[in-house]
Formats: sequence, structure tokens, C-alpha cells
Amino acid sequence: MTKADPAPRGTGVHRACARLALALAFGVAFPLAACAGPAQAPTQADAPARVEWSSLAATEQQVLAPLQRQWDQLPAQQQARLRNVVSRWQTATPLRRGFIEQRIARWATMDAGQRAEASARWKRFRSMSPEQQEGVRDAFRHFRELPPEQRAALRARYEAMSPGERAAFRAGADAQRRNEAWQGLLADASPEQRAALRAMWQSFTQPERRTLRQYARTLPAADRVALRTRLVGMSETQQHEYIATLPAPKP
Repeated sequence: MTKADPAPRGTGVHRACARLALALAFGVAFPLAACAGPAQAPTQADAPARVEWSSLAATEQQVLAPLQRQWDQLPAQQQARLRNVVSRWQTATPLRRGFIEQRIARWATMDAGQRAEASARWKRFRSMSPEQQEGVRDAFRHFRELPPEQRAALRARYEAMSPGERAAFRAGADAQRRNEAWQGLLADASPEQRAALRAMWQSFTQPERRTLRQYARTLPAADRVALRTRLVGMSETQQHEYIATLPAPKP
């Protein structure tokens, strides 16, 4: 990839890279950074006490095993947040548990600078609008659905870029992600429907778009045509009300 090429072309590769750009820019690091990154200094009353590794419960030691050698040197707040991660691990699905374990293992290999960068990503994420945050979450969900080998290859490709190349890549990929989000509804649509569908899509929030997109993917072609016709015939209020009745997207 050259510096003049901000994002690769090609349907499948471009979609994967679009998800990679947002996921790596924010999503891959923020779930654990939110739990283990630095925070505001606590007051004397609510400051947590440091806990030695030998005092942790068996489940905590199991999940946090990659951090065993570092544990006793971690600040008390980071220890407390990591123990909260274990609490969420205990109620998570097997798939979600696997992702939590991977992030803990990745965090354990980071140096201080990398952890600071991860925490900065979390702060940038928190400063985004709710719709932008939902877009990042959606990108992360798609990225983690990729096969492990593809995730690793894309991650290596992204991390080899210079800061300028990353910025250009993210800008191009984000624009493509926004465009592709409604392309599924335009597939096989008549020219008369396209303008109405475009205006309808732009009026939807990110969560509404994700709900409609995932629902449309479950439908055969004939039913997607019927869905488009139905939506175009609705008022904007009816469209929003209808989407609210659709099944919630998978987390």
C-alpha cells in the first residue's frame, strides 16, 4: 500500500479493512482499556486497596493468569477494574469469554506506552457522539467475526502503517463503511425507489440502520423487495416505529 492509497479497493477486502480501521482505531483496545486504563484519582474514602495475587479467588487467578507476574505491581485501581472484568467474564457467553481472555492476554504483553495509547483511544471513544460510538461498536462486532488468521493479517498490515497512512486509511474506510451500510437495501431496487431509499436511510440513526440491515440480511430476495416497498410507502414516523418492532441486532 502506498501513501497515496488510503484504502484498498475490492468489495470483500475493502469491507474487512473498513471494519479493521475503526476497530483498531478504537474498538480493539477500548473494551479492556476502559477497565484497566488510568482514571481520575479517587478520593480517600473510595480508594481501593491493593490486593496480592495470593489473595485472589481461584477464578480470578484463572482469568487473569497472563498478568500474574505483574499483578502485585499494578496500581490498586487497575487491579479493581481487572477484577470487575473477571466478574463480567463469569456471566458472559463462551464466545464472549474467549474475547475477554484474548484482550487480557494482549494487555499483559503491552508496555507502558502501548497501555497509555490504549487508554487514549478509550478517551477518544468516550468523546464521540452516541451514534459515532455505535458505529465503532458495529465495526468491532464485524471485525471480531472474521477468522483469527484474517484478523491477525489485517492487524499486522494496519500496525505497519505510518501515522499518516493510518489516518488516510481510516478516513477512506469510514467513508466506504457509511456508503455500504445502505447498499444492501438498494440491491435490485428500481430506479424510482433509490432516491426514496437514500433519503430514508439518511434519516435513520446508527442503531436503526444496524437493526434494519441485519434484519434485511435474514430475508430472501423476494421478501427484501416487499420490505423496501413497504418502507417507501410509510411516513418517516411510521418507518421509525416499524424498525422499533424488528428483532434486536445480535450483540
